[in-house]
Amino acid sequence: MKNPNQHPTRSDKNKEKNMTKNITLVLVVILILSLLFLAYTLFGGNGGNNDEEQFLGQSQTSSMSSSQSSNTNDSSSNDEESSSSKEASSESSSEESSESSSSAEKEPAETNDENVEEAYTGDWEPSGTDQEGKHTTDYSDGSKDRKEIKKAVSTATGLSESDMIEWWVGNDGKQQVQATVSNKEQTKTYRVSLKWVDGKGWQPVLVETLSNNPYN
Repeated sequence: MKNPNQHPTRSDKNKEKNMTKNITLVLVVILILSLLFLAYTLFGGNGGNNDEEQFLGQSQTSSMSSSQSSNTNDSSSNDEESSSSKEASSESSSEESSESSSSAEKEPAETNDENVEEAYTGDWEPSGTDQEGKHTTDYSDGSKDRKEIKKAVSTATGLSESDMIEWWVGNDGKQQVQATVSNKEQTKTYRVSLKWVDGKGWQPVLVETLSNNPYN
C-alpha cells in the first residue's frame, strides 16, 4: 500500500506523460478524421450533386435533341406528303383535262391559215362561273375571266393548267375571246376561240393546232 505522504517517483511521472501524449494523439487523430469527413461531406457531396445535375442536363439535352429530330422528321415527312399531294393533284387535273378533251366529239374545221396544222370544233362544256349580271370581260391577270378562260382552254386542248403558258388572250368579237397557249416545253401550240355563255362561263368553240408560235 502506497503511502499518501510519499512523493511521485520518476517512473510515475513518465507514465503520466505517456498517458497525456496518448490522449493528445487520440484527440489529434479524431480531429483530423473529423476534418477529413467534413471536407468530404462539403466537397465530395457537391461533386456528387454536380455529377447528378450534369447527368440530368445531359438527359434533358438528349431528350430535346430527340424531340427536335422527331419534329424535323415530321416536318420533312409533311413536306414530302404535301409535295406528293400537289403532284397527284396536278396529275389528276392533267388527266381530267385530257379525258374531257378526248371524250368530246370533234369535227374538222376548214382554215386558210398556213400556220394551222389542224383545226376542229367540239361539243365542249362551258367552264362554269359564279359571275352574275351583265358580263364585261376582264382581261387582267388573275381575274375571274382569265381563270375561267384558262380552265376552258385546258378542257379543249388537253393541256393541264399547270403545264400551260398563256401567250396571248384577247378580244375576238362581242362576248368572244381568242387565246394562244402552249405547253411549257413549247412543243405544242394551240389557238382557241371561246364564247361567253351567261350563267355558265366560257365555252370553247374552235381549236387550232399551230405549226409555229407567233408570240415566241
